[in-house]
Amino acid sequence: MDKTIKIVFILPSLKAGGAERVVSFIAQHLDKTKFKPILLIVGFEKDAVFSVDGVETHFLNKTRVLDGVKGIFSKLKALQPQIVMTSIAHLTAVTVIQSVYFRKIKFVAREANIKKVTRQYHDNATPFGNVLYTWSYKLLDLIICQSKDMADELIELRPKTKNKIQIINNPITKTYAERISVKQQEKPQYITVGRLHDEKGHCRILEALSLLDHDFNYTIIGEGPHKAAIVNKAKALNLSDKIIWIDYTSEVQKHLAHSSVFIQGSYAEGFPNALLESCAVGTPVVAYDCLGGTSEIVKQGVNGYLVASEEELKVKLIELLTHPIDQQQIINSVMKKFSKKYIINQYEQTFINLINN
Repeated sequence: MDKTIKIVFILPSLKAGGAERVVSFIAQHLDKTKFKPILLIVGFEKDAVFSVDGVETHFLNKTRVLDGVKGIFSKLKALQPQIVMTSIAHLTAVTVIQSVYFRKIKFVAREANIKKVTRQYHDNATPFGNVLYTWSYKLLDLIICQSKDMADELIELRPKTKNKIQIINNPITKTYAERISVKQQEKPQYITVGRLHDEKGHCRILEALSLLDHDFNYTIIGEGPHKAAIVNKAKALNLSDKIIWIDYTSEVQKHLAHSSVFIQGSYAEGFPNALLESCAVGTPVVAYDCLGGTSEIVKQGVNGYLVASEEELKVKLIELLTHPIDQQQIINSVMKKFSKKYIINQYEQTFINLINN
């Protein structure tokens, strides 16, 4: 008799995104002698940018989550998993409601963001949606938060979730062997990776960069609805000729490894994967101190700095020019706590405990 725990991981798509990247990574790296991971994707196979080799994967080929509800129900009925795990709030809401039918399945949600900031920048909630989200939290068996800030906020907003919460940070999903010494570069190479949206704080990074007296290049990797506003801001600050725009690349680690400093301007982060991976390749980070997992990664003077203003960001960039941080020290600061082995083991033990309890 097969004693492996069958888990269906449900995602809206396998397009470029933090939730898509981390959840598909977890599915791929669970111990196959203990678990039978299956990916169920609402979207289209043609849009997939993440490898899912070795994992049974089903695509519903739907453009919207709501259009995939019937397909999700049919697949769960056919696959009969012991655990279903979702990420992204609206997908979780329409999936966990099906627990009324699937009484034997344990439903797990991975929280994806800090709600206070998300509501500020994405205020598209409806009365029906709020009711649905409230019910979804009641029906969930387990909620995985990426950071302590995320867990604390959820408990504050929904106190009854306290006993359902488990904090598991995101893992380092890729490593990059090559490292280019910053001493070999003619001028600093700064980089930011993230969706082009107001909450990511690109414009306040540009304000800080405009205060620098030294020459530099600044690479921005990402797509999003606010690119035009960021481009206009760069023009207004006379920085356009210093910026390299990359909408999407599968070689983010290579760009991070060839950069002098990773800069994060976000007003909140669930758990900043690109910042973590910058440390993993030995590139120091300077980030605004914000809600979320940033402060759980950045250790002052060890792998970078947390700042509170444009002036402070400017000062730290100058300081890193004259007093660079040892690259191996930066790598060591994250490799144990956020390694694939350590984080996957946490997920495995959490799933086993859920079934046993």
